[in-house]
Amino acid sequence: MRVGLGTGRAAAAGIRALGARVAAGLRCTGVPTSRASHALARELGIRVTRLRAPLDLGFDGADAVDPAGLIVKGGGGALVRERIVADAAARWLVLVDDPKLVDTLDAWGTLPVAVVPFAAARVADELADLSPRRRPGRSDDELALLDLAVPAGADWQAVADRVGALTGVVDHGLFRVRRSQVLVGRPDGSCAPAG
Repeated sequence: MRVGLGTGRAAAAGIRALGARVAAGLRCTGVPTSRASHALARELGIRVTRLRAPLDLGFDGADAVDPAGLIVKGGGGALVRERIVADAAARWLVLVDDPKLVDTLDAWGTLPVAVVPFAAARVADELADLSPRRRPGRSDDELALLDLAVPAGADWQAVADRVGALTGVVDHGLFRVRRSQVLVGRPDGSCAPAG
């Protein structure tokens, strides 16, 4: 089985759970979405490889999930690789805890954007009304990361479409999933689909 390994706190918990299964004899190969996920998978004995063929399964976390299945990802800066892995997976799961389930994405308010560094200043100027804030450093793919302040009540999909149309933008952190793809972890270690 080929498994896409997400990035962030929830994904790390998933990687640890997978590592326990591998230690018990499960055979699988992981495709990590970041250097951090790669290092954790290797530490836990999960064989890792690059993305070449379709994946059987992928899992990742999210910064926020609304009732319609819009999710924001990219707080950890791996949003481009995360989308590639999500698109390559026959089944993709989003792992969250209760605080990540929000009535509206306005509760989160931030849309991460990955930009070619050469274009970062120009993209920020084009999106000045969204108060772009450039993060220090770059992503694992050497991309500049901007965080946009999406105004309360805005149409998040329209904002993402506007952002995605700008030359130099590689990707944004707005994803759409079915609620059945969202698994909510509980403090007791159990997990259930988002209702």
